Amino acid sequence: MQKKLVSATIAAGALFGGAIGAAGPAGAHADDGLIQYKEPDAMWVMPDLKDKTLFAAEQEVEADVEQMPLTFKVVAPNHAPVYNLENWVVCGESPAKGSKLSQKTKSVTLLVERPGAEHCGA
Repeated sequence: MQKKLVSATIAAGALFGGAIGAAGPAGAHADDGLIQYKEPDAMWVMPDLKDKTLFAAEQEVEADVEQMPLTFKVVAPNHAPVYNLENWVVCGESPAKGSKLSQKTKSVTLLVERPGAEHCGA
């Protein structure tokens, strides 16, 4: 009985050791999803944001530039404060739609108005 137990233990150890040896090192790290491998001069294109809510517009730009650090400058009529991003609609943008965005692009300016309004930006 003891001989069978020793044989079973040796067989299990060999199987386990072979599985670890065949697996090799881990192929991915937990933070690989955050690492972005881009060329230094990677370029993106500014989307058309006209008539989109401010929230959707900012989300679209961030997705297009793959979370590259950007500052959004929002200009409302009479320099009104913008608190709720869903209550404003984009009526102008800089850089213009179709323009190239690169690592050198530091900010995006969005002119906004209330839905249905006729006065864009300041």
